[in-house]
Amino acid sequence: MGWRFRQSFTIIPGLRLNLSKSGLSASIGGAPFTLNVGPRGVMGTASIPGSGISYREHFGSELHDPSSNGGPTPSSFTPSPASLPFHQLPTFSNNAPIEEIHSSSTELLTSATLKDLKNLIQSAFRQHDEISRELDNARTTKVEADRRFSSWDNGILFKRLFKKAFEGRREASETETARVAELDEQLKLSTITTHIELEKEQSELFFRLRDQFAALTECACIWDIKTRQATDRFHERTTATTRLSREKVRFGLGQRDLIDWDQKVPHLKNVKGGDLYLFPGFILYRAAREAFSLIEYHDVMGNVTDVSFQEEEGVPADSQVVGKTWAKANKDGSRDRRFADNYEIPIARYGAFKLKSENGLWEEFQFSNVERLLNFANALNTFTASFAAVAK
Repeated sequence: MGWRFRQSFTIIPGLRLNLSKSGLSASIGGAPFTLNVGPRGVMGTASIPGSGISYREHFGSELHDPSSNGGPTPSSFTPSPASLPFHQLPTFSNNAPIEEIHSSSTELLTSATLKDLKNLIQSAFRQHDEISRELDNARTTKVEADRRFSSWDNGILFKRLFKKAFEGRREASETETARVAELDEQLKLSTITTHIELEKEQSELFFRLRDQFAALTECACIWDIKTRQATDRFHERTTATTRLSREKVRFGLGQRDLIDWDQKVPHLKNVKGGDLYLFPGFILYRAAREAFSLIEYHDVMGNVTDVSFQEEEGVPADSQVVGKTWAKANKDGSRDRRFADNYEIPIARYGAFKLKSENGLWEEFQFSNVERLLNFANALNTFTASFAAVAK
């Protein structure tokens, strides 16, 4: 059909994602032309519907197995030994630099192998957003045009005395009705219809990962780590080596409007940047409506650490107290009796989770229940190892 009111419009093709042991592939469009991006490179297929005649062409060089030439290897989430104590203290005069923990901009984070897929999603979302705004305005205009027409149509005098003006009101109402109908149809056609297909092995491991994540969300406390600073142990009279700035967050299972899938995925809330969504085949980092990145799992290095934390805000019910210290302590850890209001501080066992990539992903979280974090990390590691990384 011809578009009367908004001619700068592109019908967005369907998107099919497939995750198997050979990696992630994406098929864009349908007959008569389909573009496939996967481990073998970019393939174009042209066909004549109903004839059985098709032609395939390979664009670009074939992608190769990264494990054979020193390419990316599966991320490791193996727990490391317990670290020295962390502490959250009031602000002191401390000359040690404050290390801010945050990811780079979304323009830099996307994996090279997923840039084309990001561009498609971004283009569709931008057009969808523009049409949504136009449709809202058109609906408002239609309501007013319908009101002006109905006010005369329901009467007798004005539509007879002012026939030309009355026909103008009728035409305006019909025009706005047609505009709303067209924009509504364009809005539907500008949405990427996404189908995600998982091979049996990847499907079982992904949903096992999701189950372990659901258990992880039940931790009594989850903190997003914002900054880190070395303590001046001598002047601050503390046994803690590091001071953390952190904020409580909640994790959960959720969906995003960018990826139209009927399954909920793990959602990691982030107070200082984009939220993270763990989809099969890639991680979605979403900072704002149009600011997002797609990150391949094999580009991410993860680390789980068993940490001791001097907790002054109350130890969560699901955490283990592994020791005690004092607000002001001597070098040997004993109470510094020079301070009359000196008080005892429990040392809690927490789990720390770090995610980093060469493109600038850097997020750190702390969990009150170490075992739940270890179970999730092992499930994530097993899932990531079940499919191949795509060479750059």
